[in-house]
Amino acid sequence: MTIRSWVMALSIVVLFGSGVAFRRHENDRAMERIQQLTEELERTRTQLLDTRAALEDANKKLGFLETSKARVQVTAYALTDDFGPDPVFSNNTRARNAYAVPNHTLPAGKVLNVALSPTAERKLHASLNDTIVLLSRNHRRQHLARFVDRTVQTETRPVVDVLFADAHQARIWGRQTFYAVNISQPDSPFRLHTP
Repeated sequence: MTIRSWVMALSIVVLFGSGVAFRRHENDRAMERIQQLTEELERTRTQLLDTRAALEDANKKLGFLETSKARVQVTAYALTDDFGPDPVFSNNTRARNAYAVPNHTLPAGKVLNVALSPTAERKLHASLNDTIVLLSRNHRRQHLARFVDRTVQTETRPVVDVLFADAHQARIWGRQTFYAVNISQPDSPFRLHTP
């Protein structure tokens, strides 16, 4: 064989080898990309399942709120000297720690102490220390409340009384109509999340 033939044969081998190496490199890159996309798809599927579960939970809670709500009249009262030096609620918590709501809004994590009338107690299937949610008609205002006391036992309307440590804040709150829901009921989807 001549040198020219050797050069041609060597060129063909190198060219063929380069093509095979390039194709192998491209296949490896494609397999790596497929692996990345597969992992991304799995993460997206997991997120979708989590989102579906959260949506189902939210729909269950919203449905519970809608079917369990009772219309109540919420009235604010101030903690005056008539209550004595160290008044307590029916559940033995100190009334002087009652939380006053400034400007109609309740900071996150704060819970109102409320007293229910016998009618409201029956309508809400409530027991002392149950957590009650007070919702405005348009659901823009929501307040968490703890059933800590009872109103006058002769009250026949569904009434909720809120005791404020400050008379000025009680006047600001005044008397309002709310929907109330007892989220501590045995069938409540909120039971695991009540404070």
